[in-house]
Amino acid sequence: AAALRPVVHHDTFAKAVLGEQVVHRTDVAMLAPRKKLWSTPKSAISAASRLANLCESDTLYDIGCGDGRVLIELASTSACRNFVGIEIDPDRASEAKENVRRALESGSIDGTSCRIKIECCNALDVDYSEATVVFLYLVPRGLRLIKPLLVEASILRRRERGRVEDSSSCDEFDKSGPSLRIVTYMAGFVDEKYVKKELCTVDHQKDAAWPLYLYHFYGQVGKSDS
Repeated sequence: AAALRPVVHHDTFAKAVLGEQVVHRTDVAMLAPRKKLWSTPKSAISAASRLANLCESDTLYDIGCGDGRVLIELASTSACRNFVGIEIDPDRASEAKENVRRALESGSIDGTSCRIKIECCNALDVDYSEATVVFLYLVPRGLRLIKPLLVEASILRRRERGRVEDSSSCDEFDKSGPSLRIVTYMAGFVDEKYVKKELCTVDHQKDAAWPLYLYHFYGQVGKSDS
């Protein structure tokens, strides 16, 4: 995954549905990649996997998936079998697809049970209602822009499915549990209480410890913490 910066355009009309409320916006944002790719280190990917407690029935979205390393690593090390990477930069999306293809050919990912899809598009134009877990490596303003879409997705999942998981492999999640789990790296939601926090170290900065945060969205307006 790569850190993204928000770019706002003022000539398009859009709306986002939050529960029964329709919010109209005249400023439509785009999460654009930074010129320099800030790749997620393997230690952070491992921490994200632990925080999310991935299950076989989960569908994980990586917003700003860059070269696809988060998806490939989690596909090869976690129980999750369904992944979607969102990447707005065509070159990086192509690189991610090629890396996924190589991982499948090498056997590091089981192509018979695992599905990884890379979509080249604006993350703010995506329907996240199929997601059970979302991984975010965004700057704070990017988190503010994406949050309404994730709240909407959690509401839709709550209404349509009535529970978080369809598999008994996630026994800890029941109908009262979160309809969407979100892991953020480096930055967190400023107006939400995180459920859990973990620090990770990286090879190039041994003395530093970078945070990851787990959030639970419950599919209810005003309830998105533990």
